Amino acid sequence: MNIITLKNKMKWAMGTSLLLYLVYFLCRYMFIHLHGMKEWPFDLLVFGLIIITVAAFLNARRVMVLTVVGYIGGFAMGIMFGIDGVDPGGGKTNNKWLIWTLSFIIIILVGVIWEMLNKYFIKNR
Repeated sequence: MNIITLKNKMKWAMGTSLLLYLVYFLCRYMFIHLHGMKEWPFDLLVFGLIIITVAAFLNARRVMVLTVVGYIGGFAMGIMFGIDGVDPGGGKTNNKWLIWTLSFIIIILVGVIWEMLNKYFIKNR
């Protein structure tokens, strides 16, 4: 691997990681009044950073970008479509975390499929 490719991979990984941190900060601290979750945004951040790291090694830029898009998009989906409820014991519940997580994973998978199709079509061109 030449040094230019390694530098380029690191730039992409650092850039998308910084964007993910920014989105995490917004979701966790600025919009906490919308969801009330303290730990789950951090858990999704860690998952996203792992995905970005793996994608950087594989030079999968689309996956890195869609990881950031999936974090904020999943958050927005959770806020828009989340439903508050009451559990059998009388405690307050909601499904925002589930919608956020599933949307995040689905958007990442779209990036993986897009990356695979792109590499397939370039190879067969």
